[in-house]
Order: sequence, then structure tokens, then C-alpha cells
Amino acid sequence: MLRRNAIRAYNEAEQEFLVNGADAYGLVEILFTELIESLTASRNGLSSGDLASKSAGVSKALSIIHVLASSLDFEKGGEVAESLLRLYEWSRRTIIEASRDNTVAPFDEVLHAVSEIADAWRTIGAQQQAARATQAVQQAV
Repeated sequence: MLRRNAIRAYNEAEQEFLVNGADAYGLVEILFTELIESLTASRNGLSSGDLASKSAGVSKALSIIHVLASSLDFEKGGEVAESLLRLYEWSRRTIIEASRDNTVAPFDEVLHAVSEIADAWRTIGAQQQAARATQAVQQAV
């Protein structure tokens, strides 16, 4: 029991550190990482018959998808934001159906789609960071 509490406290402290030190791109990247981990836990829980782990992963994944969808800026994002909203809605429906039917394949489909978006987001974030670093160097010179 004490070990579990210590691990939980460590994980919460690590998350707080990551969130406090992150910019907007970093926060979304954290959400994508957590979403992928939650979907993987759901899938693995279902595969191993651990329905409690499946349910916990599903609950967390749905919460993260809600946060991602709620954070979309349709004025600035336009078509991209609309496409992401459709992806998040599809992901939510697919996860709910997979959980209800206890089927693994839909979790894999959502994992694949979310992983592609997460990879693209990481690339954008890295490009933004490189542009800021270049600008800082130019200003220093």
C-alpha cells in the first residue's frame, strides 16, 4: 500500500513538472502521449482479460479526447481543426464501441490514427522550437 502511494505521488510530481514546464505544443504532446498510453493499457487489459485495466484506460482516453477536442481553435485552425474534431469524434465512438463489445481491433485502429497525429504534432513542435531557437540566436547577435 505504501509503495503504491509512493509510486502515485512520484507520477503526480512528474506530471506536474512536465505540465508546468511545457508550452502549448508541449501540453498537447503530453496529452497525446497519455492518450496513447491509455489506449495501449485498454487494449492490453482487454487482451489479458483484465477488464478493470481496460475500463480505467478507456475512461482516461475518453477524458483526454474530450480535452483535445475542447482545445481546438476553429478560427485559427480552420479545416485542420474541423478534421481533428471529426477524428476525435470517430475515436470516441470507436473506443466506446470497442469497450462495449470487448473487441481489440478497434483499439488498434484508434491507436494507429492517434499515433500518426501525435507524430505530426511532435514534428510541428520541433519545428516551432527550432524556429524560436534560431530567432533567439539572431537576436543575440
